[in-house]
Amino acid sequence: AIQEMVSLTSPSAPPTSRTPSGNVWVTHEEMENLTSAARMTLAYGDMNHEWIGNEWLPSLGLPQYRSYFMECLVDARMLDHLTKKDLRIHLKMVDSFHRTSLQYGIMCLKRLNYDRKELEKRRELSQHEIKDAIVWSNDRVIRWILSIGLRDYANNLTESGVHGALLALDENFNYSSLALILQIPTQNTQARQVLEREYNNLLALGTERTLDDTNEKDFQRGPSWRKQFPPREVHGISMMPGSSETLPAGFRLTTTSTKRASDVASSGMQRIDNSTIRTYSC
Repeated sequence: AIQEMVSLTSPSAPPTSRTPSGNVWVTHEEMENLTSAARMTLAYGDMNHEWIGNEWLPSLGLPQYRSYFMECLVDARMLDHLTKKDLRIHLKMVDSFHRTSLQYGIMCLKRLNYDRKELEKRRELSQHEIKDAIVWSNDRVIRWILSIGLRDYANNLTESGVHGALLALDENFNYSSLALILQIPTQNTQARQVLEREYNNLLALGTERTLDDTNEKDFQRGPSWRKQFPPREVHGISMMPGSSETLPAGFRLTTTSTKRASDVASSGMQRIDNSTIRTYSC
């Protein structure tokens, strides 16, 4: 420290040991640059490894990984540099959906420029309204599930990794994915219809996502390619469209089988006639 002070105050000191302009005294512009750099450092400093483990991970619905993140001293500066190998081996996050959840949580922090106060402020403002869902915590999503009348399934979101940034940013996540995590039975159509309606309402009011124009209910199957061909004739026997589709792939109808079929049919008719005669004779 003494050598640094001497180098700063010495007239023969090189420009690199002084301010960027080469002067001992700091200009107003240089002071603003230093202040902005310090502000960014403080923003990261507010998100140290204790905040990541104790507050941020539980807000994502991933409190089960708290001890691993704390042991590795993962703070906000390291989040964007974590690889899949780091998550699987060192942080024990083997569930692919949980890794996806963490990824969208990091994307939310990046959009807020890692500003902890801004994150807390926006979460507070959206506590009782359907808006700004990107900052919703896992607890906020659970309270939304309770508010739409699905109380029986709300606890299934605990430690699930479902949070607002996942709902707002993941285009592949839809109400069916949420119903699967909530463990709503497919037979419970009423609960699924409620979830679909309220989920679409949440996307419309609280996110920037747009609903798809194509709906599975409006899907219409095109005409079968088999119906585009006329009925076939196999050795003089006209095959109906339905019967020709039921034959095996390598089936061939021979004349012998045709004759046998005709013989069997004639004998059957003869038996019927004989029995009929006997019946009438009796």
